[in-house]
Amino acid sequence: MASKDFKYLEDSSLFELVKLDNKQAFDELYNRHWEKLFLYLVRVIKDQEETKDILQEVFVSLWNRRLELDNIESISAYLFSSVRFKGLNYLQRESKKSFIIDALLIQSEQEDNSLDSIQAVRDINSLLDKTIEKLPSKMQQVFILSRKEQLSYKEIAQQLSISDKTVKKQISNALKIFRLSLQREKLISLLLFINLLLISK
Repeated sequence: MASKDFKYLEDSSLFELVKLDNKQAFDELYNRHWEKLFLYLVRVIKDQEETKDILQEVFVSLWNRRLELDNIESISAYLFSSVRFKGLNYLQRESKKSFIIDALLIQSEQEDNSLDSIQAVRDINSLLDKTIEKLPSKMQQVFILSRKEQLSYKEIAQQLSISDKTVKKQISNALKIFRLSLQREKLISLLLFINLLLISK
């Protein structure tokens, strides 16, 4: 079948060919749906490079699982559902990373309003500030821009002339250092809380 003929096939017919390892049929599905999936997701997560990465994951997964997906009634609906799921996971991870330290403090404040709890929150805040001061210069700069100025990873990357991936790596490493600090201070409940927040990282 000539490649131009694939354009006249329904999605369901294309996917049946994909199951037979037909790469041209897969390429047609990709070209047919990629742009609308991109426009949908980029409006949600506000990051073009991350959107491209997520779409690549979705289509690679579709190809790898092509023989397992027997009950798909609509390829379009399946792709949008996959993209939506991965987009929500991405936002959840970014939210946790960006606001994790503030969440720790809020968690402590809500548990008890006693003088002991208030002092504990102050101690934690002091510990975190001291930990930030000890971070390597670039990591400290990235973390402060993320936590205190609420900049996105892309905005931080542009401001510091580094890649988005470098920003993510610096934030991830900073959070690991915070976990070690909490562990050393035997703040077990908060350590468990931070581990829960990071579980889907």
